[in-house]
Amino acid sequence: MAFLAVYLAGVVVALAVMRDPWPARVATALVWPLGPAAFVLVVAILLLASVFLWPLPVFAGVAVISALIWAVGC
Repeated sequence: MAFLAVYLAGVVVALAVMRDPWPARVATALVWPLGPAAFVLVVAILLLASVFLWPLPVFAGVAVISALIWAVGC
């Protein structure tokens, strides 16, 4: 329910604040949540690519983080 409230608040703000013509306002109001989703997708792709480009530093970092989590958890 909270997600719907945030979405509707974004729609109202986009319709009220934008100075573009109405078709652009409506299109922006309907698709504005895609921006954060696109950001998350791009970061995930970059992290995956880093595993192939720099495998040793990535795996070393994972090993250090895993050891820290294990040490704190015990």
